[in-house]
Formats: sequence, structure tokens, C-alpha cells
Amino acid sequence: MIFERKYFLINSMLYVCLCLLLIFGNRANAAEPQVLTVDEIEKGAVDHLASILPWEKKSMEIIADYEGDDITLPPGKKELIYKIMGNAQRAGRVPLTLVIKVDETYQKRLRINSRVMVSQTVIKTMRQIRKGEILSNDNVQLETIQTERPWKNAMGNLEHALGYEAGRNMQSGKIVTTKFIKKPALGNEGDRVLILAEKGGMKITAPGILKEDGYEDGMVKALNTESKKIVYGRLVDANTVKVSF
Repeated sequence: MIFERKYFLINSMLYVCLCLLLIFGNRANAAEPQVLTVDEIEKGAVDHLASILPWEKKSMEIIADYEGDDITLPPGKKELIYKIMGNAQRAGRVPLTLVIKVDETYQKRLRINSRVMVSQTVIKTMRQIRKGEILSNDNVQLETIQTERPWKNAMGNLEHALGYEAGRNMQSGKIVTTKFIKKPALGNEGDRVLILAEKGGMKITAPGILKEDGYEDGMVKALNTESKKIVYGRLVDANTVKVSF
């Protein structure tokens, strides 16, 4: 009987010790600090920039650089808040700040340097192109560049450039933008045309001269050489201006 009582007491004490070990052991583990690594800081910066910058993710190369060391933080829920510093720079060197919170309590503010390169498909001249020359596969080509300063108005689709006219001289290797080209004129100032007026079954024609460059299906000014009056009509082809009456 005495032996059983001692056995019971020993088991009870062991049970209590085990419970205390589990309770205080868990508390000790919960109280251990956590480490925020440099890799985690830099990866968070890259992910943040990739999510907010206006470029396609697959077109960007982002490098983040934090010059500090790993950071020891108290236990709790960690929150990393990244923000772009300064102006609205969206490529090139983009400085960031990182505010670190644990359980919504401010811990640190860091500065992170980053560099953003953007791959962009552009149209480049293959040789010198003079003003008035028509763009073709012989003088322009598509090229993919990697840049810190993406071209806002650069043309990246050959179909939107071929057949257009150079609005200025362009050196070889020049990136073609929308302001460098224009739709070629269908008729030029001084060209002789036929002025045509139709209504119902009636058709009236008169000789004329274009007083300005005209574009297909666009309004143009012409001189009626018979009446010596200026008329306005639509340039339907290189030789005809159609007026309403």
C-alpha cells in the first residue's frame, strides 16, 4: 500500500513537472526574438516595385540593395511597409523607405536603393532618313532595348509606321516616335485637281488647284480656277476634291 502511494506521488510530480515544462517552455519560445534578413528586405522591395510600377512584370529587371545587416525584432506579427521616396520616378534609380512594425508598433525605418531597367520594343532607323521620305522595311526595323528611361512616345509596331512620311531628318539608329512621322499627303499644295459637286443625279465639275497639302478623305482647301473662288471639300483621291452644295 505504501509502495503504491509513493508510486502515485512520483507519477503525479512527474506529470506536474511535465506540464510546467510545457507551459514555460512554450512561453520561452514565444518570447524569442525574430530575425529580418537582408534577403527578405531586398526581396520585399523587389516584389513591391513589381506590383506598383506601370511596366509589365516580364519587361522589368529590378535590383534592390540594402546596405545594412540582418535586423533582430521582438516576437509578434511583423509588417513591412515600403514606399517610393521623392518624385514619381518609375525607372532608373528608385529610392525606397521601409517602415517595420511588430504588432502594429513602430520598430525601424530603413532606406533601400533600387535600380529598375525596362525592356522596350521600339522602331529604329537603319540609316539616315531625310524629311519627306517614306518609312519602309528598308530603312526602319524593330529592336528591343533595355533602358532606365523608357520612351513614352516611341513606336513599337511596324504596322503603325510603315508607309508614313518622315516629318524631319533622322540619323541612323534613331528611335522613331509619333512626333517624328506623319501620314503622307495624298495631294500637295499646288497640285491640279478636279472639283466635283454631286446632288441627286446632277454632277458639276470644275478645274482647281490645291491650296494646301491634303490627306485621304480629309478636308482640304482648293481654288476654283474658273470662278477664282476658294472652296473646301473632301480629298477623295489624289486628283479629286468633292464639295457639298
